[in-house]
Amino acid sequence: MIRTVILGADTPDAGELVRILSMHPDIELVCAQAYGKEGRALTSQHHGLIGETELTFTTVPAPAKCDVVLDFSEHGEPAIVSKLATAFPEARFIRLDRCQAPDDGNEWIYGLPEINRKALVRGARFAAVPNSFASMALVALYPLALHLLLNSDITLDIEAPQDIIDETDIRAIEREITRELELAQTSFNGNVTVRTSLSNTRRTASLHLDLPCSLALDELLRIYGMYEDHHFAFPVMMPVGPSEVAGTDKCVISLSKPDPDTLHIDSSADCRMRGAAGEAVHILNLMCGLHERTGLALKAIDFHPI
Repeated sequence: MIRTVILGADTPDAGELVRILSMHPDIELVCAQAYGKEGRALTSQHHGLIGETELTFTTVPAPAKCDVVLDFSEHGEPAIVSKLATAFPEARFIRLDRCQAPDDGNEWIYGLPEINRKALVRGARFAAVPNSFASMALVALYPLALHLLLNSDITLDIEAPQDIIDETDIRAIEREITRELELAQTSFNGNVTVRTSLSNTRRTASLHLDLPCSLALDELLRIYGMYEDHHFAFPVMMPVGPSEVAGTDKCVISLSKPDPDTLHIDSSADCRMRGAAGEAVHILNLMCGLHERTGLALKAIDFHPI
């Protein structure tokens, strides 16, 4: 079993993570760290776990053995990560990207599996989970970047729940997307703009964009065929909505041509899974040599903050 520690285990995203890991066949959750809640049961903070775990929160994690550390704390825990990295030199570390990367000399891999799966599989020890908006945008745009098809400014219109928008640094997301597109297509020098609006969903987001593109849909589908051997990115030629992705780590990309010179893309993802708990488990599976879908084949239990 892969012995796993969660830092910041009292956050909503961590609650979703605990629910996934409690059903994961290869994970033993050995420690759940949270300040001010020492000795309290995880079930007192997170719904859906009665009968699944008897673990209690701890302030200072001190596992006898540790294989994976998931840092889901609000601002990151570099001191605890450093201590555990020294104590367990073979352990892997995964953090949410909204936690700033610590200046600890470690190489934190950008943990978007659709881009960096090889790096994650081939010995990565430190990986950062992308933000959910950046994850769904990059899955939609990365195949185009690899084929040098991004030659203009990009405006992303994202509909999302208010709490997701409130916790997202939009300017940082724009920089994150721009950085990864420039790595994929060195000639890209456009501006990336993210505009948000309120959705009527509880945790899913939808992204919409138009790009100049003269390729026919069948040619575009061949380009997006790079996702055929991936398990959570799906290009389609039909309308998609939140019901297609809710409770899953999927990102579904709908391609259409409103006119011969324009490509329209709609993309949907669950923001508590893609770019959060689900993607963290996806990364964990890759880093630990498991099949990508392990523990993620079924929809996660929806969470309700107390």
